[in-house]
Amino acid sequence: MAYSGIVLSFVKGELENKIREGRVEKIHQPGPLEIVLWIHQRNNYRLNISAHPKYSRIHLTGQNNENPPSPPPFCMLLRKHLTGGRIISIEQEGLDRIMKITVRTRDEFQLVEEKTLVIEIMGKHSNIILLDQNNTILGSIKTVTEEISRYRKVMPGISYTIPPHGEKLNLSELEEIQWLKLQDLLAQNPDEKISRGLIGLFNGLDPLLAEEITYRAGLEPQKIVRELAGENLKNLADSLNSLRETILQGKGTPLILTNDKGDYQDFTCIQLTKHPDHQKIFFDTTNEMLDRFFDYRIKQDKYSQLKHHLQQLVNHELKKARQKSKGLEEKLKKSNKFDKFRLWGELLTAQLHLAEKGQEKVQVVNYYHPQQEKITITLDPRLSPAENAQKFFKKYRKLKKAQPLVKKDLKKNREEVRYLEGVKYNLEEGSLEDTVDIKEELSREGYLKTSRKHKKTKEKERDKAPRPLKFLSSEGLEIYVGKNNRQNEFLTLKIASKEDLWLHAKDIPGSHVVVKGENVPPQTLKEAALLAAYYSKASGSSNVPVDYTKIKHVRKPRQARTGMVIYDHHKTIYVTPEEKEMKGITRI
Repeated sequence: MAYSGIVLSFVKGELENKIREGRVEKIHQPGPLEIVLWIHQRNNYRLNISAHPKYSRIHLTGQNNENPPSPPPFCMLLRKHLTGGRIISIEQEGLDRIMKITVRTRDEFQLVEEKTLVIEIMGKHSNIILLDQNNTILGSIKTVTEEISRYRKVMPGISYTIPPHGEKLNLSELEEIQWLKLQDLLAQNPDEKISRGLIGLFNGLDPLLAEEITYRAGLEPQKIVRELAGENLKNLADSLNSLRETILQGKGTPLILTNDKGDYQDFTCIQLTKHPDHQKIFFDTTNEMLDRFFDYRIKQDKYSQLKHHLQQLVNHELKKARQKSKGLEEKLKKSNKFDKFRLWGELLTAQLHLAEKGQEKVQVVNYYHPQQEKITITLDPRLSPAENAQKFFKKYRKLKKAQPLVKKDLKKNREEVRYLEGVKYNLEEGSLEDTVDIKEELSREGYLKTSRKHKKTKEKERDKAPRPLKFLSSEGLEIYVGKNNRQNEFLTLKIASKEDLWLHAKDIPGSHVVVKGENVPPQTLKEAALLAAYYSKASGSSNVPVDYTKIKHVRKPRQARTGMVIYDHHKTIYVTPEEKEMKGITRI
């Protein structure tokens, strides 16, 4: 993924058509390294500019970003110098990733002056810099002191200098490339791979485009430069000239490249012949494409960070719950011995004459044993025999009273372990978007503390109805599958009707599955069971038991956790969730 100089050239062309001569109405800074200019030019536009080390970019946006309660200093500086000004030029430094937006405005004395906003898209070195008409830096979103970089300072009051760059060729400024000239240029690094050699020679190229150029020339990108023959070089030169014409005409093909799952992988403005069309999403404009791509990837990053945080939380809580279960099990074992203390108390009381104060043990006859065997009782030597007997009776009553409470706590704790194991499974198997549902669920269950600051966001998330997966069986019946506890509960208690069929993998974490309809035919039942097994912890197993019953026999106990239900009147079907078995099921 690279915001290349060629991509920036297409953005520049579109911005010139849409916002040049536009008026800067408002300026916001939604993040520490991001600004948004609100521009009016026949229509209203929002220009997003970011110096984020991973997502540095410039493009028009349709996203609504929340702004901090008070504007940061750089935002205030931009408002002072640019608000009300008119954009008079948009320039790019060759095919470098540097754009300059010049704004004509008036100072406090109403004298006309020009200010330039410089956008440097250079990964971790990205920056947004405001210059006056004498090329002096007024401020920047990142200050670069001599301690940070001895090559180039970016500080208020000093003259702006363009970042150092190598002596690469600019495709848009070259005449038609001759293959002999290309041979001489590439020969400077004969052991370089072709794709790397092209990136090293021509400004604005990125790995995706370099691979496309070599592919169009009928070459492998990993092929070494010294292996190129004359015909190869001619084809490579033709491929480069074709790209050059596309850049000069400004008529690109904005597209997002996806993997087979639909995840966004990369973007470009050049048609990619190397990749199949089902892995491409085409757009009318480069700005629209960039807005969609970065919105998706930034959200995915946030979801990934949230998912990691929730996994750590759940693993911690699960460890605590399991340790607590062990402690309660030990406590239950001890409480199960309460009859022993009653027996000791009775036998000692009946045979007090056999013991004296100071003894640590005494042997007495067990009158309750058929053979009247003798047993040894451990005594507290500090107490008299009678006091020891009372101590045993007291311990007996305490353990007997505690046993049902320990059993209750153990049952509750085992339910918590089972619940957390289900949440852990949902986090591992669910999509990144599902983490929002799981976060809301964990917050509602008390595992996550929500600050007042995030209360409104939490309420908005709760207001959004969960969206379970929806399938169509080979016989045309709708089948719903919950991907997490919140979806499971919504599906079972809100979407499903009393006569619908409900399924769940037996005794293991997994999805609630609902088949809409009163009389479910055998084939659809089998397909729903396959889905229940597939979306469960037993997805890789064979002969997975799946329970099924009518929704009217499924209920949520009082005070039960999200998605936890009990059911009866059920039957069990055994299925193996293999892909060949699931071919008749269609996701809709």
